[in-house]
Order: sequence, then C-alpha cells, then structure tokens
Amino acid sequence: MRKINLILLFLLLQSRAVFAAPDPYALYLKGDLRLAASAYMALAAENPADARPLQNAAMSLRQAGRYPEAAAALVRALEREPHAPDIYSELGWLRFHQADYDGARSAFETAIRIQSLHARAELGLASVYANLEDKTRTLEHLEKYRQLRPDFSGVDYILAWNYTNFNMHREAEEALIEALRKDPSFTEARLPLAGIYARQGKFDEAWNQYHRVLSYAPGHPVASKMMKVLEGKLSKQPEEIRPPFRITKPLVMEPVDALASLSDSVRIRVGIGTTATGKQGANNLLKIKSFEGLTVTGKASRKLFATIPPDQAWTVEAEDGKVALKDPAGTVYGRFAGPILVKPGKPEGTVIFDASAKTRNPFFRWSDRQYRGYVELYPNGSRGIGVVNVVENELYLLGVVPSEVAPQWPFESLKAQAVIARTQVLIRRARGGIHKKDGYHLCDGQHCQAYKGKSIEANTTTRAVVDTEGEILTYRGRPAYTFYHSNCGGWIQASKEVTGWGDSPYLVTKADGDPGKAEAPRDPWEWHLWITGNPPANCNYPGRVRASEYRWMKIIRQKDMTFRINKDYSVGEIINIIPLRRSPSGNVNGLRVVGTRRTVDVTREHLIRNLLGFSSLKSTLFEIEVNRHKNGKVRNYWIYGGGWGHAIGLCQSGAAGLAGKYDKSYKDILEFYFPGTNIRRIKYVKK
Repeated sequence: MRKINLILLFLLLQSRAVFAAPDPYALYLKGDLRLAASAYMALAAENPADARPLQNAAMSLRQAGRYPEAAAALVRALEREPHAPDIYSELGWLRFHQADYDGARSAFETAIRIQSLHARAELGLASVYANLEDKTRTLEHLEKYRQLRPDFSGVDYILAWNYTNFNMHREAEEALIEALRKDPSFTEARLPLAGIYARQGKFDEAWNQYHRVLSYAPGHPVASKMMKVLEGKLSKQPEEIRPPFRITKPLVMEPVDALASLSDSVRIRVGIGTTATGKQGANNLLKIKSFEGLTVTGKASRKLFATIPPDQAWTVEAEDGKVALKDPAGTVYGRFAGPILVKPGKPEGTVIFDASAKTRNPFFRWSDRQYRGYVELYPNGSRGIGVVNVVENELYLLGVVPSEVAPQWPFESLKAQAVIARTQVLIRRARGGIHKKDGYHLCDGQHCQAYKGKSIEANTTTRAVVDTEGEILTYRGRPAYTFYHSNCGGWIQASKEVTGWGDSPYLVTKADGDPGKAEAPRDPWEWHLWITGNPPANCNYPGRVRASEYRWMKIIRQKDMTFRINKDYSVGEIINIIPLRRSPSGNVNGLRVVGTRRTVDVTREHLIRNLLGFSSLKSTLFEIEVNRHKNGKVRNYWIYGGGWGHAIGLCQSGAAGLAGKYDKSYKDILEFYFPGTNIRRIKYVKK
C-alpha cells in the first residue's frame, strides 16, 4: 500500500508540473510574445484587482505589433486602476501610432490632468497636434517636454522635425545645432542640418556636415552623393573647410615621464588606420617625419636605406605593388617589395604621419598621427600600403586609455580601464589575435580597442597606466575576458545571452546601480517606462557622461528603413519589425523583420545594430514603436534606446559613476563588473 501511495504522489506531482501555468516573463524574454500576453491575461483573471498583468500583456502585444489588442488591455487595466497617468499615457501612444488622434489626445490630456509634469504625455500631445497641423499647440507642448527632459537630444531633434514641417527653417537650424551639441554622433540630426545649409546656399557648411556624417556612418548613401554634388560649389578647398589636426613639437617635457617610470614590456603589433572591421585601410600615399629624425631599414635585410633629418617630411607611395620611399625633392630612395621599418632617432622619439589630402584613407587625410615605438610599412595589394605600429605593451596602453575614456574622469575608473585594456592585449597577443592573418595582434579601432597614439596621451591616464603597471584581471588563474563598452544604459547583460559571446561565469546580468543594493530585472511594463524615461544609474552621470549616451532616440521613415534593410536582406516593403529574444537587461538579441517578400530573423548583436537605419544603433537596448497611417501602412519607426555598446562586462561610464558617486577603488569597480575575478601582476624585466 505504501508503494502505491508513493506512486500516486509522484504522478500527482508530475501532473502539476505538466499543467503548471507557464511563466509569462520567461515567454516574453524568449520572444513568444503572444503566449506571454496570454499568460499575463491568465494572471489577470486570477487576480481581478491587479492591473499589472494587463499592463504586461499590453506591452507584450505592442512588441508583437498587435496595437489594437494592446490598447484594449490597457483600457481594462484602467478599470482596475483608474487614476494611473502612465497607463493613460501609454494608451495614448498606442492610439497615436494607429492614427487615432482624437483618442490619443483624450488619453494624453487625462494623464496630464492626473500628473501635471508628465514628460511622455507632453511629447505625445505635441505629436498629436503636429499631425493635426496645429503649430501653436505643437510647439507649446514640445517646449514643456524640453523643460522636463533638458539634456535629452531627442527633444531638439523632434522640435527641428516639426519646425521644418511648419517651414520654420531658422528655428529648425537652431534646434538641430542644439541636438548636435548634446550628441555629436546624432547622424539623423546632422543630415537635415546639412540640407538646410544647402538650401541657404551655405555650401561649405553643408559639405562640412555631410563630411561629419561619413565620419560616424561611413558609406552613408545620401552624404556620399551630396558631397560629390557640392564639390563644384565650394568657396574653399576641403582642407580649408575642415583643417586637419596638426602635431607641433612640444616645448616642455611631459608631466609624467612614462619611459623612466615603466619597465620594458613585450612588444605588440597594432594595425593603424584600420576600417570598422579592423582591416587595413586604403593607403596609397603617406607622409612620415619625426622631431628626432628617422631611419628606414629593410625588415629582412636590416640594411639602412635612408636617414631622415628631424622635422623633414618624406613620402611613401604605393607604386606597382611596391612601397616607394621619396625625399621632399622627389628623389626615390628605394622601391620595396617587402616590409621596411621606420624608427625614430631616439628611444623617446616618435613616428609622425603628416595629414595629406592626397591619401585615400580618411584616417591619414584629416589629422596628423603620432606613435611611440616604430612603424612597419609593407606592400598590401590593392589596399596600397600596410601600416603596423610595433610598440611595447605598456607604452601602447598610454595611447589606449585616453582613447577609450575621458582623462578628466575619476582617477580610479581610469585605473580600472588600464587593467582591463592590458588584459585584452595579453589574451590577443598570446593567441595571435583575430587579426593574425592581417599581420598584427590588434587593430586601432573599436573592433579591438581604440588607440590614437602619442598625441592623445594625458597626464591622468598615463599615471593610471604607471600605477597599475603589469596588473591584469584573472579568473581561476587565467586571464579573464575583460569585455567593456562605453555605456550600458543602466543594465549589464550576461555574455551567455548574446549569440557568439560564450558563457563566462563572471560576465553576468546585473543592474548598473548602487553596489549595495541588488535589483531584480524589470517586467515588460516597468522596463518600457524605464527605457523611455531617465532613471538613475551609475552610467547616468550628468557633468561627466553625455546624457545622449545614456538615453537616445531615432525616428526613421519607412522608405529609409525599407531601403536600408533591403541592402542586406531582400524582404520587400517592410510590414513590421519585432524585437524577439531579450536578455533580462532588456537588450534585444533576436529581431524579426517582416517584409512583403519574406521574413528574416537576425540574432547577431552587431547585425541588429547595423540594420536599423543608415548609421548603426548605439546599442541593442531599445524598443521600437511602429507609427502607421489610418490605412495601416507604416509611416515611420520610433526607436527609444539606452547605452552605447554591447553592454557586456565593464561599463566605462558606470565605472566613472562608481568612482565618483560611491568613492569606489579600481579593485572595487573590477569586482563589481567581473565578480569572482582577481587582479594579478605579471612580471616585466626591469631596465
């Protein structure tokens, strides 16, 4: 009998497991949005006084593109919680995006009656009146929104959008300039500003703006086309409109003598002037010099081919698959089929590349470049000349840390950056790096880690490298994967959540907040308010970190989105864009694009970011609201986002916040972002 009872008990437990209600939040993160909404509706039925399950159901349905059903769920939620301004505001947005302007206006006005200072409802009312062509009320509510979100560049962008629609071009110009002051990378604001300048006949100013668009979004079709159109209308040469940055000979010794303070360290190879994918740029011509003079030798033969006097610029050109070295008079000192080494005349010397309008690589065209160590130049096929900086690891870091973070940030955050950058080098050098086939360990761009050489070095960041000399981060005795990014937007995501990033136990999901308080992930409703608002976080650090890195937005027209996506995927006219799989942080790790020809799912982090618009999204921490005409056709896409970067590992802005707000040491910061790791000092041979 006892055996039978045990069997019955086991079957009962099994049946409960089988018929247990599904976890709606897990379904939501997985991307099963309709099932998640159904599960939330079931919770609402079980808890007739609780509005939150209906709110979560509405957000799941909205994300799935089912706006009428989402609005109906919020109407039911208001029956349970009739004085909730946020519910009214979001109901207004659902109606607005379906072109129900009367219903949207009613909901937004009710939200403001309940809570007079409601930023999102003010933006909603302004958007309604803009579509009703009521200029006075549009601008009135946008001004209220700007007062509530003064640091948000998106409000100036929307103001400019509306000024343009109302033919107020001077005001549009001022708003766009203000948006760019807050966020220089705001390509969607820079393009219309260039258009305004072109219409005003300010062709030099227009050319300059299109040029800057290309610096943030290389290959942008509109900017590329317009620069060619404007070339014949310029009153100045391009080099006069955007004078290249020039390096001048220093008059005083550097405050921190890094060479005297640092030990010898291993040499690394860094590709210079590389593309977004870390490959060598197109270098048809380079100008080289040094304040200390240079020697040029063959790498294989070690033969001395030229001695270049101090401050004298020589030319290196790609000719017939070889590297030609010429003095200022044009005398050829050799045409080399193999690598040549360009070394400064003194150990503390540097190699300088003078900016030249004749080079095809923008990296060397618009700014002088200066590097410690020495430079290797070699024939690189159709790309012209390959450029590699060979430099000691610790000296390399002197140019990395200020390239990655602001030198004026709290000092302990600079030290944390030095440690993780050093660890990155150690891992890549030991394994040859992802650029092993290219002939170097790391590139000089964000594909690996930013490195701008000697000219960007600062006293604070140099001291951070010196004070942490040889220190790396380890996990169980091995170098840790010290991924980092500019700004997480308020939450770090675990590496295991992102396709292709592995599963490291110290790369975890966590809130970027008070280190003494743990935070649970937000449900769909709470997350929506969080991403569209301005909540506190370590990386929300006014005065130190740009607000535009923490919260940002884009509005992309349907024809632009369709054009951009069809460059990568032939899907036809876009019908819907649906974020599917999310990390508990809220980052989108699966995106579905529904077109008239076919549907595609995109799961790679960088592909998702590059797909939505001509310039890459700053991060995958975003949501999309699809705005439609009354006939259901898409008008445009409103994208609300947070952070800049992949959100895995250390948040650079958050590290500054931990040091500045909570007085945390660099060791505390590293433990916060890489829990369970340890700092270890590797040994270098003393000079």
